Amino acid sequence: MKSLNAVAAGLLLAASLALAAPAAPADNVLQPQAVEVAGALDAEWASYRHAYEANSFFGKFVKKRSMIQAQMQLRPLNPATPMTGLVVRLVGARTDITLPANDIGLVTLPQLKQAYDEDAVMRLNRAKGLYKFSGRYSILLREDGVYGVADLNEACEQLIGAQRESGYRIRLWGKKCVGVTFVYPAGATSASVDLQAADDHVTPIAAVDGQPFEDNSMGLYKIVVVRFKDWPKDARVVTAAKPLAIGTLYE
Repeated sequence: MKSLNAVAAGLLLAASLALAAPAAPADNVLQPQAVEVAGALDAEWASYRHAYEANSFFGKFVKKRSMIQAQMQLRPLNPATPMTGLVVRLVGARTDITLPANDIGLVTLPQLKQAYDEDAVMRLNRAKGLYKFSGRYSILLREDGVYGVADLNEACEQLIGAQRESGYRIRLWGKKCVGVTFVYPAGATSASVDLQAADDHVTPIAAVDGQPFEDNSMGLYKIVVVRFKDWPKDARVVTAAKPLAIGTLYE
């Protein structure tokens, strides 16, 4: 699980990623569409077509990296702004879909040709000026909650590689993967993970208050830091509760 340009003006999906303009779906010639939605130019609106294109662009960098993903993320302009209960409504001429965000703002964006053709808009259930539409690379979560330390190291390398290839090479110059962060809600009281050695010896690691991702763009969460140098490669991380995300740690 791991550490994914903010969508502004045109609100293109990015953030810890880079913007680009890939081609529209090959089997369709687009015609201008008029979809009128009150407030479509407000800060908390975004173009689904732009997000779709950005999602397709970033898909190139995760396609051959099986341990990471690229998702849309809602980010607070003020880190103290609450992140619970955020919902994006995708609205077009014939489209009306609700897309819930988790408590760190991550949203799974469906690839819908109809909504693309309509140039549907994404509307957040909050007043304008509090959040922005962005994007995020992160390490894929496992359903069984068990992660090999060697696998986490490989996932971190995949993520930093994707970031470099998609536009952040200069910012990450000289940086190396040194660990990962398991991210839990700020109010979580039982956030912790167990490090299980090959001989089945278990060492619990408690959560601390900290930044969930390497770019420090979010507020404080409960995070469990696993540094690769502190544990043998054949050890396993066992999570009792599913984290919101897994970020990367660079030095």
